Amino acid sequence: MSSIGPELSSSRALTLQENYPRVASELLRPLLNLFTSAREVCDGDVDKFLILLAIAMRTTEHPQFKTLAHAAIMAGEPEVLPSLGTNIRSIAASVAIPKETARRKLADLVEAGWLVRQGWDFRMTAKCYAALEPVRLRLQTLALSYHDLLSELLGR
Repeated sequence: MSSIGPELSSSRALTLQENYPRVASELLRPLLNLFTSAREVCDGDVDKFLILLAIAMRTTEHPQFKTLAHAAIMAGEPEVLPSLGTNIRSIAASVAIPKETARRKLADLVEAGWLVRQGWDFRMTAKCYAALEPVRLRLQTLALSYHDLLSELLGR
């Protein structure tokens, strides 16, 4: 039970654990769809997606990012998204890949226009945000699916 994490109350975690065989396919299918979409968007390179996810975390934690409109970002404004920034070493550690691998993949993402380097930090561009739209749609589908499933399972 401890591997579930402190964010779940024991009664909810136990209910989910006891019902896992019944709901497993409903939990796994949206997750599979999300990863399949991510791999497709990143030309088969899951490590690139994990790198983008680590940078996205730093981006979404920035207070100014939270004030932006999705439509504006999709239209390219701002060109570089506000971010707390993150460097090669932090990215490599976050996704558990060698620093040199992270450096090469980051260079590819900069060359593609998905990231920019500002000093030691890498930041996501609106171009990257738009390119990740299929993944974001899968993530939203996953969130809604999980919400509905858990609401039904937990009787809420």
